[in-house]
Amino acid sequence: MPVPAKSQVHRFAREAMATVFEIFIADKAEAYAGQAARAAFDEIDRLERLFSRFDPSSETSRIGRIAPGGALRVGLETAEVLGLSSFVQSETGGAFDVNYLGPGEAAGGRRRSRPRPLAELLRVAADGRGFEVTRVRPKGRAAASAVALDLGAVGKGYALDAALCVLRDWDVGNALLHAGTSTALAAGPGPAKSGRGWPVGAGSIAGATSGPGRILLKNRAMSGSGIEVKGAHIIDPRTGRPAAGHAAAWASHPSAAASDALSTAFMVMSTEEVAGFCGRHPGVWALVKTGAKKCRIFNAASLTEKRPARTRRRSR
Repeated sequence: MPVPAKSQVHRFAREAMATVFEIFIADKAEAYAGQAARAAFDEIDRLERLFSRFDPSSETSRIGRIAPGGALRVGLETAEVLGLSSFVQSETGGAFDVNYLGPGEAAGGRRRSRPRPLAELLRVAADGRGFEVTRVRPKGRAAASAVALDLGAVGKGYALDAALCVLRDWDVGNALLHAGTSTALAAGPGPAKSGRGWPVGAGSIAGATSGPGRILLKNRAMSGSGIEVKGAHIIDPRTGRPAAGHAAAWASHPSAAASDALSTAFMVMSTEEVAGFCGRHPGVWALVKTGAKKCRIFNAASLTEKRPARTRRRSR
């Protein structure tokens, strides 16, 4: 993650969620910034214990073991992630799915039917005591669909949002956080005197750049997904096959959790589908690679911080 090498910017890192999280803090003494960063990392560690599908005691794993018709009480964090995941799945036409057993091929190479929406599998409800996830019982004699959640495409972004909340509790308002460079979350004016934001990369893969190459991010997040590092690892939930929409995609939104989910969905969706989504959601910025040196950018103005209109003086 490119950050100007200036003395007033302090860098801190910790491994979590199978990647390296980094926090850059400006305009604070190093000792104080280090204490704030440790508190933020502790929050990320706490969320990993809730979200990890490899930990049988996590809320994510326990949801997968709920019998049809059964219920499990969960915390606010899991309820929010499930709600966001369901919303993005609906708004992208099923291009995003945290139920990793939904897509794929059945035995014998036969294609499975289209995965069911998350809202039809799990119902999240709030009561006076907290939140409860209920496994929806199938109608009639229909077999219950498998549920095995993988929050990797949204959980890291959610952890960044939560970590930034901790930093703000510590009165840290000028910082850049990222999760393995795939999702970055910027707050405040950035380290440069211009105050235009923190520099992050967008639009470059395999040495070929299309689009801006670098963006100054201020008070919002940006996420990128592609095949350059891990190959064709993103599966289209609608077909169960590797995504064929784009070689890489970036999304920006005020929420890191939302941008994390959307960049994955935009990898799967066609360029026309991304255009339609951004038309319905003007606050979402998107860049998709349509060729080695070609790209499409949507809602470019959404990255520009809105300034209040000047008040005109009335002539006397």
